[in-house]
Amino acid sequence: METATKSPRKFPPKSPRWARIAAISVGGLILLLIIVWLLAGWYINNHKQQLLERLTSSVSEHIDGKFTIRDMDPAFFKGFPDVALELQDVALSDSTDKGNHRPLMQFKSVYVKFNLFSLIGGNPQVSKITLRDGQINLFTDSTGFTNGYLLKKKPGSKPKKNKKEVHIASFSLDNILFTFDHKIKNKKIQVLIKEFDGASTERNNVMHIVAKTWMHIGQLGFNLAKGGYLTDKDFKGKMRLVFDREKGQLQLPFQQLLIGGTPMKLSATFDFKSQKPGFKIEVDAAKISYKESLSILSKSIADKLKRFNLSKDIALQVSLNGKFTSPDTPLVHARWQTTSNDFQTNFGVLKNASFAGSFNNEVVPGRGRGDDNSAVTVNHLTANYLDIPIIADSIQLLNLKHPLLDFQLRSGFPVARLNTALNQTFNFTKGSADLKIHYHGGVATHDTLGHQIIGGLKIKNAAFTYVPHQIHFTEGNIDLDFNGSDLVINNSTLSTGNSDIELHGIARQFLNVYFDDPQKASFEWYLHSDTLNLAEFKGLTQVKGNKSAAQQRRQYHKVNERLALLMETSAMKINASVNRLYYSSFTAKNVKGVLELDQNKIKLAPLTMQFADGSLDAAVSMEPDLTEVPFKLMANLNGINTSKLFYGLDNLGQKTLTSKNIAGDFSGKINIAGKLNNQSAIVKKSLSGKVSFKLKNGELINFAPFETIQKFVFRKRNLDHIYFEPVSNVLTIKNGKVSIPEMNIESSAINLSLNGTYAFGPGTDIGIVVPLRNPQKVAERKAKGLKPKKNKGIVLYLRARDDKNGDVKIVWDPLHKGPDGDKEDK
Repeated sequence: METATKSPRKFPPKSPRWARIAAISVGGLILLLIIVWLLAGWYINNHKQQLLERLTSSVSEHIDGKFTIRDMDPAFFKGFPDVALELQDVALSDSTDKGNHRPLMQFKSVYVKFNLFSLIGGNPQVSKITLRDGQINLFTDSTGFTNGYLLKKKPGSKPKKNKKEVHIASFSLDNILFTFDHKIKNKKIQVLIKEFDGASTERNNVMHIVAKTWMHIGQLGFNLAKGGYLTDKDFKGKMRLVFDREKGQLQLPFQQLLIGGTPMKLSATFDFKSQKPGFKIEVDAAKISYKESLSILSKSIADKLKRFNLSKDIALQVSLNGKFTSPDTPLVHARWQTTSNDFQTNFGVLKNASFAGSFNNEVVPGRGRGDDNSAVTVNHLTANYLDIPIIADSIQLLNLKHPLLDFQLRSGFPVARLNTALNQTFNFTKGSADLKIHYHGGVATHDTLGHQIIGGLKIKNAAFTYVPHQIHFTEGNIDLDFNGSDLVINNSTLSTGNSDIELHGIARQFLNVYFDDPQKASFEWYLHSDTLNLAEFKGLTQVKGNKSAAQQRRQYHKVNERLALLMETSAMKINASVNRLYYSSFTAKNVKGVLELDQNKIKLAPLTMQFADGSLDAAVSMEPDLTEVPFKLMANLNGINTSKLFYGLDNLGQKTLTSKNIAGDFSGKINIAGKLNNQSAIVKKSLSGKVSFKLKNGELINFAPFETIQKFVFRKRNLDHIYFEPVSNVLTIKNGKVSIPEMNIESSAINLSLNGTYAFGPGTDIGIVVPLRNPQKVAERKAKGLKPKKNKGIVLYLRARDDKNGDVKIVWDPLHKGPDGDKEDK
């Protein structure tokens, strides 16, 4: 068995002598630092009261206020290897009672860390200072007292010779509320510093600071009457600051921060030592909602701009340029840009809008920075407004105290695009439109500034329907000109299926009335037509919808609805001249009249025309109601061809005596009232009034009742075509029934006397008395110079009555009952 051989034990090589000396030196130095650090801690802890008094006294020598520290403790392990102190309840306040016990500065904790070697060398350097849970209050009360004097050196205090400024390498502010409150100037700035943790370097009196930042801006209130800027906004990010001690200038170079959750670029400059101390703040947001952008501005400005809105984000740039001395309202410039956005305005929504806008609170330099010298401008706008493509090179909203709107619009488009705006009033199916207008006036509906438009709308080759009354036009060329507040129609032509119209006229104060009270609008048109078919316009007389004026005013709140209200409730006067007018079988020539329409009445007076070989002058009025249309008619007829009269008036709505059965020259006066139904037809039972007439050269041709009489008598006489002497009478109409006083008719073949009632519906009952004596023989006696016989001879009593079918039948009346019942023969 082999014996295992043990190897000799190896030791690590000895370190070089210089390494051992270095290790011992470093260890000794560390031990010395620990000893010094422990001694410093022991000294601070055992001489705390004396150190507090010395520190308080040293600070108080240089300030004119009350500086206090409640307690001080060394922070041994927290600051190692440096020496650290924690001061508790540190405050600087006014030594009088004027400050209302509001300290200039107050901190629950102040942590200060010194470099140990700087203490040993006699030139203490603060490596870090931390302020926690405190407040800084700069105020000026209503009496003018300010605590700002506490920041100045105490009068008479002498600076120490060869004293070097303390440099702070790093710092931290946690939960510190800064408030600047100036009662006289009505200013208040409030910022809660939640976190401000960073470091600083200094060279040539220029300090560079970089800090992780989280601040909450309560408000930047440069004038509380108008509200604060950046109200209730969080600032987050890594902030870079540059402070030039010699110039007294603090700069925030352009850098990106989160403001209210929105990434924005921010820059600021504060000049404290210049001849006119002031500040400049610039904000640039590449993408921000319109609502969020308003929160950057003051409440006063934002409230003015809230009347607008944008559905998508915009690009925004804001510049504030102000002074620390009076006048100190900052100059505000805001600019924004957007594409393909929906722009909400007082006049409606501009869809797919692209434009650049701006706000300026000093339009005229030197006239102050307030609402009355502010303006909102929109440039290079392209959009769709109520489906109408529009272009506006410039839109200005001036004087936000009493806003004045000024803009120019231009557009060319198919006229059917107007339907969205006007579909309650007009509905277009073809044609083109060209729009060029310049608006200048108030924004509000009721505005003392008034409303003016220069320019117009030209519509060519259009087909459309006037919706409220369903009137259809197959061809239209319309030239609308706005002349200030008036609307002028020039050389416009309209055609329906059978009518042609030339139209021009004016609506005075159209815009002011349109905005203020559409019911006060007044139009005066001049209409000429070669041919006019009234059947195509009978919709004008149709009954109204069941809505009160108050309900209509509440409903019409958009552009199209307000125009519909205007057209329905305004007053119109149309001076008409028509060469040929017809309605059903009615035909007239050389018609001249004045038609007046308002919300509750249609009036046509005076009205003159050539009708049925004679003349007619008349006055007509209608009052459209909820169910029927009451009307009144007063007319004078002269030299009227009776056959054409009956034909034109559809035989007066009866079948017994028609245009084929009667001829003669008719003159008369008509004064009747009645109602039209919703189809513009006469409600026969509604007719009442009086008709007086005189008929000359009268003829009856194939008159059916005479054919009935011939069944009984006069079989040898010619009753197919008879001529009769002039006849006149005054007929009274009541509830659709015509009362006929006794009327004698002497003709070439028969004489008769009649009286009774003729009804447009059931109820006709006319008594007819017919002497059997031949009128021809009476004429022959007169021709021979003989006197006619005094007695009537044999008399036949007949009665004309309607049957159950409404047909009038003539029957023998042997008992002479007549239309009023039983009568005694006299």
